[in-house]
Amino acid sequence: MKGDSKMGDFEILGIPVSLGTMIYQALIFTILVFLIKKFVMSRLIAVLEKRKTYIGKQLMLAELYKQEAEQKLLEQNGLVAQARQEARKIRSKSEEEARALFEKTRLEAREIIHNAKDDARRIHPGHNEHWGA
Repeated sequence: MKGDSKMGDFEILGIPVSLGTMIYQALIFTILVFLIKKFVMSRLIAVLEKRKTYIGKQLMLAELYKQEAEQKLLEQNGLVAQARQEARKIRSKSEEEARALFEKTRLEAREIIHNAKDDARRIHPGHNEHWGA
């Protein structure tokens, strides 16, 4: 041991260290660790476990909601496809009905013109060249 014994019982790296102070600090440290372990750690672990459980439940709910959303999306896509198919059918039927109505109207117009020419020939028998006979 170097130097005066009043400053410390021994030196570590040139620093005087008192054995009594080291024992006292070790005892205080041990008591502090024990108190932290007994009172703080148990509560901290309980809080962390509760948080872990909560997060686990939230993740399960999120997965459930994701699956429900995917199912709803599939249903919605099916409904959209069905609506498009129905719209195509309606459009096709409407176009067909429009063509039929147009053809019917055209035939009726020809018949009206033909009847009008016949009526004109009967009323004015001498003017047949004007009626496109």
